[in-house]
Amino acid sequence: MNEKPMNVLIVGGSLAGLMHGVMLRRLGHTVRILEQSPESILHGQAAGIRAGEEVREFFQKYDLLKERYFLDCPGLQFIDRDTKNLRFVDFPMAMTSWTTLYYRLRANFDGYISKHCPEPPEPEEMDGAATYDLGKRVNGVSYAGESVNVSYVDTLNGSSGSLQADLVIAADGSNSAVRQLLLPELQRPYAGYVAWRGSVLEKDASVITREAIKDNFMVFKMPRNYILVYTIPGPTGSLKPGERILNFVWYYNCPASSAEYASIMTDSDGHRHRNTLPPGKMRPEVWSKQKSYAQSELARPFAELVEKTTQPFISSVSDTIAPSASFFDGKLLLVGEALALFRPHIALSANQAAVDCLLLKKRLDGDITMKEWERRVLQYGARTRLLSIVSGNWTQFGGLKLVMSAIEYGMCLTKHKIVNMWAGIFG
Repeated sequence: MNEKPMNVLIVGGSLAGLMHGVMLRRLGHTVRILEQSPESILHGQAAGIRAGEEVREFFQKYDLLKERYFLDCPGLQFIDRDTKNLRFVDFPMAMTSWTTLYYRLRANFDGYISKHCPEPPEPEEMDGAATYDLGKRVNGVSYAGESVNVSYVDTLNGSSGSLQADLVIAADGSNSAVRQLLLPELQRPYAGYVAWRGSVLEKDASVITREAIKDNFMVFKMPRNYILVYTIPGPTGSLKPGERILNFVWYYNCPASSAEYASIMTDSDGHRHRNTLPPGKMRPEVWSKQKSYAQSELARPFAELVEKTTQPFISSVSDTIAPSASFFDGKLLLVGEALALFRPHIALSANQAAVDCLLLKKRLDGDITMKEWERRVLQYGARTRLLSIVSGNWTQFGGLKLVMSAIEYGMCLTKHKIVNMWAGIFG
């Protein structure tokens, strides 16, 4: 890679794009993020996120704010229908939210002022220029030998334009337009179940429910159907008890060919969604039916949270991974969920982005080659995706589907060990 400052374009202004933008800006490069949304106030749909080891490493290195941004979760607490504790699994986790990370990254990238970060940090002396460009929908990429050309439509005024860059980072998420341009045959198959999601302010939950959760990752399992809840930072990032959010995810088997699936994925305007039906769009009769089911089948704390949720949304569960991460002689890179999408059971979506970013820093420093960067990010994506599939099959299906996915995961780990040993010997 060039030692002189590069002109970098990042497609997608969510967590993956911002992580790479912050890192590259710190190195003195000029960074421009092209974000399709027309507004800076993006909404993460109250999504809870597990701040894995690499996410925490990223923020330790690049976050100038330094204040704590996650909650300590001691482990998994399984309960029965009567809210009695069945077993506790000691598995400490750091839990945060999409919005907490987004606004923190924006503060570091371009000094964006928000309720989460009312006083953004001052740029460091060596920081490069940073631009967060709204309303830009990318519709083409091409390689000119020395640079990459990116074409786009401005959704704010309808005009078209193009930009050239020394390096392009495609961080435009699970529905990546850039990935579709490069790999149009790549599919994102439905896994056979959905995730109902919702949240309730901690102060609005009963004392009984709050005491049952106790900052744990609480789980109630039914045959091929389970629900979990964990605590995340509040609407403006507060970590104080009472100001936080109780975030639940309810995994629910629903065949793609069923009338029920068609019904729950159709919004109040009659539009059927393929991946996510957003907050505020769920038909009242659909949510009313699910609340009735919750009252009759779920443990009391979960039934209460479902009942008190006012902005539910639902996502079809799927997964995918691109066969390549590097294109155009290493000048266009797929990262984050544009590269690999995991099933949400393991809550590590942000970790792929952090892994990609930290390894790219090593590549830019000359510590690893582009070939090694690609091998390592693809390996992380492949094994984590397969782990998420094993987790999903354990809870939703069991039987042969679980056994076969576990075997595939084990074979993947073995293959990676052999490939890495070979690479260590022969380069």
